[in-house]
Amino acid sequence: MINQLNGSTVKVVAIFWDWQNSRATEEQIQCLVGFAYLQGNIILKKVYSDWNLENNRKLQDKLYREGFEIISIPSSKNKPNRTDKKLIHDCRREALEQPDIKTVILLSGDGDFKALVRELKEHGKKVIVIAQCEKNTSQALRIVPNEFYFLSEIEQQFKNLQFAA
Repeated sequence: MINQLNGSTVKVVAIFWDWQNSRATEEQIQCLVGFAYLQGNIILKKVYSDWNLENNRKLQDKLYREGFEIISIPSSKNKPNRTDKKLIHDCRREALEQPDIKTVILLSGDGDFKALVRELKEHGKKVIVIAQCEKNTSQALRIVPNEFYFLSEIEQQFKNLQFAA
């Protein structure tokens, strides 16, 4: 079901963010949220990392103020990619089980997410991938989503706009 607002159709959006792969500045966070609002009604914002290792409390506070659920996955040399696995699990469970969610925004450049993107698309979801920079981005991940951007492109496009939190 797509939400109705004043007689017009509003698409429902979910954001899943692999912070370890795609970090952002405060300005980029705000621009990203503005971009996501243009895609539809955001009902879910999750950002994943080993937050015990992150030393920028200011950025964590910005994410929290923008409504992100901050999910901390402790790193382990014995169990690599724990954060990726948790994000993939949550995305499958939430985006695929909630038919209202029509668009998934995934922030990562990690090729481990290629199969997830394909699966979401097979289930009729529009998938937008946003990566931090070219050098940390899998070439395969660039071609599978419906849309692909770098954070700098989103920032450039939205930096002069003011968005209400």
